Amino acid sequence: MGIIGIIDWFLKVINNALDVMLPWIGLAGLIGFVFYLLAKDIKKYNQNKKYNREAKNEMGENILQAITLLLIEAFAFLVFWWLPARAFKWTGWGWLAPTLRWVEFYIILIIIAYLFGHKYGEKRWIYSASGHFAVILFGWLVDHWMGIFFISLPLILTYYIALYRLAMVVLPANDPDDMAEKRKRFFILAAYTWGTQFPIFVVADHAWKKPETRIAGMFTRNLPIPGLIWTKSHQAVGITSGTQFKRVDGPGVVYMGRMERPFQVIDLRSQLRTSEIDVVSKDGISFKARVFTAFRIDPESWDETTYDQLRPLNASLRGAAKLNHDEGSFPFSKLRIQATLGTTSTKAAGDTIIYWDQWVLNAIEDAARKIISQKTLDELWRPADDNKEANALDVIAEEIKASTALTIRAAGILLDAARIVNFRFPTTEGQIDHISKQQITTWGSEWERKRTKILDEAQAQSEQSQQEARAYAESLLLNSIAEGLQKTQEIHPRLPRYVIAVRFLSALQDYIHKKPEEGEESIENDQRVQGLHAYLRTWQDQFLSSNSKEKL
Repeated sequence: MGIIGIIDWFLKVINNALDVMLPWIGLAGLIGFVFYLLAKDIKKYNQNKKYNREAKNEMGENILQAITLLLIEAFAFLVFWWLPARAFKWTGWGWLAPTLRWVEFYIILIIIAYLFGHKYGEKRWIYSASGHFAVILFGWLVDHWMGIFFISLPLILTYYIALYRLAMVVLPANDPDDMAEKRKRFFILAAYTWGTQFPIFVVADHAWKKPETRIAGMFTRNLPIPGLIWTKSHQAVGITSGTQFKRVDGPGVVYMGRMERPFQVIDLRSQLRTSEIDVVSKDGISFKARVFTAFRIDPESWDETTYDQLRPLNASLRGAAKLNHDEGSFPFSKLRIQATLGTTSTKAAGDTIIYWDQWVLNAIEDAARKIISQKTLDELWRPADDNKEANALDVIAEEIKASTALTIRAAGILLDAARIVNFRFPTTEGQIDHISKQQITTWGSEWERKRTKILDEAQAQSEQSQQEARAYAESLLLNSIAEGLQKTQEIHPRLPRYVIAVRFLSALQDYIHKKPEEGEESIENDQRVQGLHAYLRTWQDQFLSSNSKEKL
């Protein structure tokens, strides 16, 4: 017997031994698994029986479930192992027993894959089941159990290693080096190939839109497969489990467990909202007002005074004084977001949930209606304390913010601005109603009065400035002439005064006719200067004629 014969004999011995041992090992494993589940349920029962009145019923259900599993395993063992063995004894055909077992194995595998994967797996479930069956059958045909161990299992292991590498590329991650997150990403992709995946959501750019279900899945199965929510860097998501609120998570990739689903997405950026509301003033005038508000999830750390002020208003704010997520550009507190979701989730319009941003806008609109209803129409543009820098809209904005800021902040939201930015009077068949028209006429008269008053004050101030400038210029001219006469008399005591005066008049005329420099207006174009020029010429002629007669 050669080496090849020895190896062949050794492999046959191992295969025969495994033919005898593996069925019993498999049966023992299945029975042991049932008792493991039963022991786990008993431990849970002992922990809960002091607090749960229905614990006795739960224990009975657990025992019944274990018995049912044992019966199913016994039936499967009979069909899969005992029946093919009896068929071989009845017929004597050696190929019949293994053939029946492979056919039963394929049918069971297809049924299990169908039950778990047909709803959300399209045809992936049958491809995966058939592919795994073909690889295992190939190894069996090569050399029975040894072929499965040394051919089929390495091929299947290579396939899942390739899936692992692919998952690291195609699935997003918060920390690519985290081993726990790598395992979750691998389980998500592997489950996808079988059609047993949990849902995968992608949040849109706008937080008020529902998360897009990128890949549908069953979230109620008790399988170690996570779901996934992919959020932007400025988003956090509230997650529910059944009918209970579970937690706040994000931003980035959020992994979900059994029964967990996204509830609401919170946009951590500053939110700007406008709306037009119907309002009625104190004097009964109805019109429309444009409301503007700016707000965001409160990103500030609270001091002790602020915390003591807000904590009694909302029990969900216990421990929310400090931020527990301060990385990135959008710090936030998960407890404050939970308080926001807890406040808005109780508000609904019919069957539609009012989201947190709409809740804030509704609160601002209600406050604006209340404040405007306490003011007459005149007070909406002219405040009661009407001083030079007073603005009625600023006064209304301060009142709106003062009445709503504390309530909104108790819901975990910081109010940055809230104001009325515009008014609009409704029309009836293209015409403004009589009361509104009368009020608008009153407004126009008041504004016209203010405009006339401002123009009159400006005109009076202009005339006063001109008179002061004229008087100043005349005083400078007279002083200059007097100083010139005095200095000329000191130099030439015998020089006649009319000669000096003529020289001064000639100098003034030369200045009037002087060409203006760049950037200056022409002096000759000024009518007042032209009048002065004519006056100087007349005065010069009179002065020369009178002095000529004196000389003669």
